[in-house]
Amino acid sequence: MQKTNGVSLIIPIYNVEDYIDECLQSVIESMGSLPNIQVILVDDGTPDDSGKIAQRYANDHSNLLYLKKENGGLSDARNYGLEFVQHNYVGFLDSDDWIHKSFFEKIFEALEKNPDMVIYDYLNVKKNSEPEAVNGMDIPEILWTVQASAWNKVYKTSMFEQIKFPKGKVFEDVGTVYKLLYFVEDYVYINEFLYNYRQDREGSILSTISLSINDIYSALEDTHRFYSAREALSGEHEIGLAYQYVKLLCWSNMYRQLQYFNYNFLGFHRKMKETRQLVYERFPDWKQNEYLKQNGTFFKERLGERYIRKLDRIGKSPLSTFRTTVFLVTKNRKKLS
Repeated sequence: MQKTNGVSLIIPIYNVEDYIDECLQSVIESMGSLPNIQVILVDDGTPDDSGKIAQRYANDHSNLLYLKKENGGLSDARNYGLEFVQHNYVGFLDSDDWIHKSFFEKIFEALEKNPDMVIYDYLNVKKNSEPEAVNGMDIPEILWTVQASAWNKVYKTSMFEQIKFPKGKVFEDVGTVYKLLYFVEDYVYINEFLYNYRQDREGSILSTISLSINDIYSALEDTHRFYSAREALSGEHEIGLAYQYVKLLCWSNMYRQLQYFNYNFLGFHRKMKETRQLVYERFPDWKQNEYLKQNGTFFKERLGERYIRKLDRIGKSPLSTFRTTVFLVTKNRKKLS
């Protein structure tokens, strides 16, 4: 079906009755009287009243479409919503989050340049804490340093004709966003906070430490196969994917592994040894990665000077893992609280 000019926003809904009013009210306020906006509310078989709340909003607003399906998880709900998109651009909003009042206005301004992707900054919101500002890109001039989150971007709808979210996986965004970069020739980066991400909602997938944290490995490996199959694992794609392997596996995922192993050091060391071997197998020259070097401010703040050496020591030997981990946990105590 031919898509019309505009923006469709897909909102999966499941067990969010305490948050969905704030989410949908933010959408209504941001839309204002702007035309060419479609909001797709996908009730993923939620057992609470959030589906009824969403249906009520759809009854009151003609550009809100309410859909109901059997429970299949976040990825399945997003993929289902994509089947009903009317416009040539699409974005995603998690139903426990909310957008800034100027969201749609800023997005439409960016779309005047006809980009393949629009990227924007967001705020991590925690109870009893000041919001944490997060840049949508580590380095604005380098597309591959974009954050993995699906919801801090708007995309040309046509890109999802070939790429879908992986069903039944955590870190579905990692396994989707970095594949989509293959199709991006032009993008617009809005260096403003347009999205509020509720980071510590009780019961959310990423606030629960379980074996599913290992899905990030399969997400990255699947992305590696995607580029390899297209003989595209070279140049900026190779440098960029190597950068994300190191950043996500050796930094972000490392702390989740620590929590999963409940500070059982030997188990943690074995896991990080496997991780280190994987990174070296896929990208033998990763320590010379220019994106890692260009984003020195980020890594120095968290790992200190000689941060590449510190990353390399995690999983190298039990002693080097122990020493480096103690240093990092001590240095980043506030970030982990």
